[in-house]
Amino acid sequence: MCRRKFKNGESFREEDCFVFIAGFVNLYFERTEYDDPIEIVRMARLAVKEANMRATRMQGQTTQQLLQRVKDLKYWSGEIDRELADVKEEHDDLLRCYRRLQLCLDITGRATRCNESCLAVRRKKVQVGDHTSDRVDLELHKEKDLMSETVRGMKEIAGKVERQLEVNQAARKNLMRDLTLKQEAISLDHRSVSMGVDGNKTVTRTPDGDRLDFREGAPLQRMSEYSEWIENTGNNLNYAARARVHSRKIGQKLAQTIREMAQQLRTEAIAVESLLKDSVRNWQEWKDNLHSQVNGKDKEIKNADGAIEEISFSLRQKSGPLQVALSRQNQRGLRPGIELCNDKAQHALHQELMMLKGTFLSLENQLDKAKESRKKLENDRDKLQRKLEICDHNLTIDNEILRQIRSSYPHEIQLSGFLLSETKDHR
Repeated sequence: MCRRKFKNGESFREEDCFVFIAGFVNLYFERTEYDDPIEIVRMARLAVKEANMRATRMQGQTTQQLLQRVKDLKYWSGEIDRELADVKEEHDDLLRCYRRLQLCLDITGRATRCNESCLAVRRKKVQVGDHTSDRVDLELHKEKDLMSETVRGMKEIAGKVERQLEVNQAARKNLMRDLTLKQEAISLDHRSVSMGVDGNKTVTRTPDGDRLDFREGAPLQRMSEYSEWIENTGNNLNYAARARVHSRKIGQKLAQTIREMAQQLRTEAIAVESLLKDSVRNWQEWKDNLHSQVNGKDKEIKNADGAIEEISFSLRQKSGPLQVALSRQNQRGLRPGIELCNDKAQHALHQELMMLKGTFLSLENQLDKAKESRKKLENDRDKLQRKLEICDHNLTIDNEILRQIRSSYPHEIQLSGFLLSETKDHR
């Protein structure tokens, strides 16, 4: 607003000057009896000139306001654009972490199926003694519980990430809408500035023709004087910044949590493999021991068979003299009278017969003992052979089937979501 000063130092505005001139004209018209046409024309020209000057000055001020608004809009558009880039980067990072998490759930599902297959195969084992003492089964059940807890934790994290992705999308939509509105506002304000600059050369008309009254619903203030657009932009930027920071924290926590879970699963898998190796070693040692015992029993059975054969051969050899002695005794029993007395020949024959009978009975007793011993040896060998079959069956399960199943267990880098062969497919 332009101000002028009187000689005494008092200032006045040009509007006051116009008011003073108008009052002077009215006073002049009141004092004169008739209107002087020349004076009227001069005062009209003066009023038109002052009105044009005032309109030009107001248009210049409005143009400056529009230019300042364009600068402000460009500044905030740059801030929104930079925040959009940051939000997009954090959103993409969180989305990559979410895909890694989904990959981790897939890989953990494979590990779970591997664990279930191991437990199903272990149920086919023949338990020896107390089955609850099998450390491999206990460790497999412990691994199963750990996997269940890990999957539950991953699903909880996945829920948080999905909610945060929705928040990021909402923040991006708000910023994009704000940026679009500001770009439209910049375009309209540029057009308004060009109208003001070219207004001296071209005659513009209002949308309602020559009517200069305000249209219904038009704002009575310039938009640059409103603070709502700045407040809304600030709220959108703050909301987006909070979402971005929260996304970064969730991503960092997600990566750390996945790494810890992968380490726990891999540590448990190493423990299972270690116990499985111990079990295979124990079964192998037991199998070797049973083999040696079976071979020992085979040797004892062979010796028992030799003893039985030898005793049987001795019995066959003793049966001839025994039959001869019995025949002699029967033959001498046919002698009549006194000749049946005890003579030396009868005593010798009797002694021979008793000795042969005693030897024969002793050999038969030894034969029975040898056969009973061989039967016990055969039973013991059958028991050892049964244990050997059980040992061989369990060793086949642990050493061949389970080791082959556990070979498909994912590595730590896969459990962490960095599956080298599938990383590009999950990005």
